[in-house]
Amino acid sequence: AALASQIAVSIDRAQAHDEIARLNERLIEEKRYYQEEKEEFRPFGEIIGSAEAVRKLHQLIRKVAPTKSTVLITGETGVGKELVARAIHRESDRREGPFIRVNCAALPDTLIDSELFGHEKGAFTGANQMKPGRFELANGGTIFLDEVSELPLSTQSRLLRILQEKEFQRVGGTKTLYSDFRMIAATNKDLSQEVEKGNFRSDLFFRLNVFPIFVPPLRERKEDIPALAANFLKLFCAQYNRHYQG
Repeated sequence: AALASQIAVSIDRAQAHDEIARLNERLIEEKRYYQEEKEEFRPFGEIIGSAEAVRKLHQLIRKVAPTKSTVLITGETGVGKELVARAIHRESDRREGPFIRVNCAALPDTLIDSELFGHEKGAFTGANQMKPGRFELANGGTIFLDEVSELPLSTQSRLLRILQEKEFQRVGGTKTLYSDFRMIAATNKDLSQEVEKGNFRSDLFFRLNVFPIFVPPLRERKEDIPALAANFLKLFCAQYNRHYQG
């Protein structure tokens, strides 16, 4: 009985040590991610303009932000799809949670599953330690998948499951994990055409296209050019320590 009691205490301590180590690893990973986000240069943090198209955009953001709906943002490259995604996050009840951004076009096919879902130690060559994925880091917040059309079909299958169940497994792992995230995706392509070409799963497209938002290009709201020019002028004056004179 005495031996069993000591063994039980040792097991409890070992389990507690493992749990503390796991949480500490996640905190380190989150801190590293947020430092990278902070260091990244951002021109401005809000949508600038007073054109009718921009007013409609604000209305859509205010309408969808309080909900849990998945949002698909479409528009040409450079129109500000990420600004719209961040605005939705800021206006939602998840504003205190993390905003995790993933540029799907910048990730090689061999690493994209590891980046999104994480991996266990020894899962592949170079996996020297466990790494939580972006979906795991997005727990309680929002995950933004930019250029979602660039995901390979194998990853699209895993993405469909996590959208349906909010459950996933790390690469090389067997334990099922849960993450409470809000999904926002963006693309500069017509996903319906990509579905017809066989480059994108139709079931995933319908899962993402719950609340579509189109961001118009600047040529369709030329009246906003003076406001944008003034904003950039103020920005660069501050950046280069110049006095803003209008």
